[in-house]
Formats: sequence, structure tokens, C-alpha cells
Amino acid sequence: MVDGVALIWSVKSEPAWGTTDGDIGLRLSVMKHDQTLTRHGVRKAWRELILQFPFQKKQHHASRFPDKPKVTPEMLTAGVRLAIAAGWSPDGRGRPFELILEESDLP
Repeated sequence: MVDGVALIWSVKSEPAWGTTDGDIGLRLSVMKHDQTLTRHGVRKAWRELILQFPFQKKQHHASRFPDKPKVTPEMLTAGVRLAIAAGWSPDGRGRPFELILEESDLP
């Protein structure tokens, strides 16, 4: 729950390096948690927030897979608040809102 709004989140994609867009950090999908059903009997859909956490340049293990960052509830809350300040509305509808976080954005 962030600022009185119940949210659900899931992993959208794992970190990846060497893509055409550069290195991509862990991406989480965040949406308003709502059990309201539409007239068709499916859960009501809200505008998705995609939070991309910074890519970990310094790897702890030599592996072909990049390390996953440790995301704390405080980091997730800070990311959601930054997204709201940038224009994402948990009650909105429409295309996903993507926010790429910097190291300085996180507590």
C-alpha cells in the first residue's frame, strides 16, 4: 500500500545486458489492486506502471546472467511515488507508464 492505494506487483522482466537498447535492469509491473469485476466477469484493468531498476554494473558472481538487485519495500514505495509525481495515476487507464529509475532515486 502506497499513500492509501493498494497495489499489486510482479516481475515483468529479469535484468539483461547487451540488448539493442543497452543494459536493462530488473523491471517490475505495478498496478492498482482491485477486485471489481467488469460486466463481462473479468477483473477491472488499471494503467500499468513499469518500474525499471538500475542495472548492476558490478557483478558479484561470474556468470552469463546478470545479478538481480535486492528490491526492498522502501525502494518500491519510492519508485511508485516518483512515478506518481511524474504523471502516473493508479486510477488511470491506458498504455503502460514506464519509469527508468536512477541510483540517486532510490533510498
